[in-house]
Amino acid sequence: MSRWVAVLCLLALSLSPLRAQRVSPDTALGATESDSVIVVQRPLTKYGILRTHLLDGATQVAVSHARYIANFGSRDGVKPGAIFQAYKADTYVGLLRVEQVYRDTASLRLVNLDRKLDPQSVEPIQAGYLLFPFHVLLETVNFGSGKPDFSENMHERLRYAARFILNFPDFPVIVQGHTDNLGDKARNVILSRERAEQVQQYLREIQQIPRSQMYAVGYAETRPVASNSSEAGRLNNRRVDIVMVHTLPAEVVEGLSGTEPAGQ
Repeated sequence: MSRWVAVLCLLALSLSPLRAQRVSPDTALGATESDSVIVVQRPLTKYGILRTHLLDGATQVAVSHARYIANFGSRDGVKPGAIFQAYKADTYVGLLRVEQVYRDTASLRLVNLDRKLDPQSVEPIQAGYLLFPFHVLLETVNFGSGKPDFSENMHERLRYAARFILNFPDFPVIVQGHTDNLGDKARNVILSRERAEQVQQYLREIQQIPRSQMYAVGYAETRPVASNSSEAGRLNNRRVDIVMVHTLPAEVVEGLSGTEPAGQ
C-alpha cells in the first residue's frame, strides 16, 4: 500500500506547475546551484520564438545581427527595448532585446548568448525557444496637471499591459514614479511615490492586477528621460513607468525592509 502512495506522490509532483524563485540578478531566472547542478524552476509561458531570420552567410556578424520573431506584439503591451530571457525547456540560453513591435509579433536581436545548445546549427536561438521577462517596460503614464493621463487610449494601452502581466503572475512589477526637477527635492520624493501608488491602485482596481505582485517606488527627479529645460521635457519626466523584471532590484528590496507585505 505504501508503495502505491509513494508512486502517487511522485506523479503529483511531476504534474505540479513550476514556480519562479526570487534570485540574484547575476543568476539565471529561478536557477539555484547545488553541487554544480543547476535546477531551473519557472512558470509556464505561452510566449516564444516563432521563426528566425539570419543574414546571408554564417559569419559571426551575420549571426549577431539575426532577427528573431516572437509571438507577442503591441496588443500584449510590449515596447521596443524590452529584454527577454530565452530558454529551451529548462535550460537558460541567453538574452534578447525587442527591436520592433507589430500588432501581433515582435522582432528581437541577440544581446547575450550564455550557451549554444546545438553546435551544428548556425542559429544560436531557434524556433520553439521560450521567452520570459528580464526587464520589460510595459507602459508609461504621464502626469500633465498633477493628475494621471487615464484617457480612453491610455485605458486601452493599460489593458494590454495588464494582459501581459497576468500571464506572468510570479514576476514582480515595479511601478516607478518620477517627477521633473521643479520644486523641493524632499517633496518630489513623496510626490513621485504618491504618483506610483495612484497608478498601482488603478492597476489593482480596474485591471485586476494583484497588489502583492506590484511594488510602488518613487525616484523623484533622479531618472529623467528628457531635458527639464522645457515644458515638453518636464512633461515627459512627470511620469510613472510600469516595468516587469525577473527579480527585484536591491534598492527595492532595501526599501521593503521593515514594512509589512502587500495584501491582495
